[in-house]
Amino acid sequence: MSKKLPQALWAMPVLSLLFAAPSWGQSLSASVLPLSRSVQVGTPATAFATIINAGPGTAFGCRPALATNLPAAFAYQTTDPTTNQVTGTPNTPANIQAGASQSFVFALTPSAPIPSTDVAFNFSCANAAPAPTLPSVNTFLLTASLAAGPDIVALATTPSGDGVINVGGTGETGAFAVATVNVGAGGTIAVSADTDGVSLPLTLAICQTMPVNGACVGTPTGGSLTVSFGANATPTFGIFVTASAGSRSTPRTTASSSGFGTGAG
Repeated sequence: MSKKLPQALWAMPVLSLLFAAPSWGQSLSASVLPLSRSVQVGTPATAFATIINAGPGTAFGCRPALATNLPAAFAYQTTDPTTNQVTGTPNTPANIQAGASQSFVFALTPSAPIPSTDVAFNFSCANAAPAPTLPSVNTFLLTASLAAGPDIVALATTPSGDGVINVGGTGETGAFAVATVNVGAGGTIAVSADTDGVSLPLTLAICQTMPVNGACVGTPTGGSLTVSFGANATPTFGIFVTASAGSRSTPRTTASSSGFGTGAG
């Protein structure tokens, strides 16, 4: 019997949302990549976060903070976004100029098992309201277990390179690619594409692809694929998004590495 695993890769279309600037301070937004990790208790689950300051002035003392109560230690540090190398000192906030961004690396180190949990953060600055929390954009799906298991890191890309898929009228199809790496132990995973519970006028299909040319290995399916993820394995996948009946305009969706469901094979 299949069991939903926390290391769910996600590659769901996430609707782009616009937010009005707060009536005080600066206007912030934030994102996280990768969006999921599954680690052994005592092992840090690391990921990157970016805080963007839309202005109108400098945002002071900006930092990520844990908003979900977990049996885990949290730490962060600024990074150079061009190299992903750490800068500054651990757990030290940063100032962000108007129209600029600051990247961070963070680590969650579990001290006890954690079931699959969508972890939220406070991305805030001293003179700004926190960035809005957007599931599968700036949340982090975390699982911790006593035994080592697969830990799948996934990243998605679209043909346009901007993370956006534009699908036309009923029956028209767009596609994007998902690259993965298993940084944990080997295991068999059931992989599927879904919208993470969001109702959209779309149907989704998935196939495993050949990394050298992106061609599907077999026919895309709306169900799940059983895939063997060896340690350090790097399977690739294609996700096909088709406008279904009732689509009257071009759905504008954002491909993120969060909506690619997995389960035990």
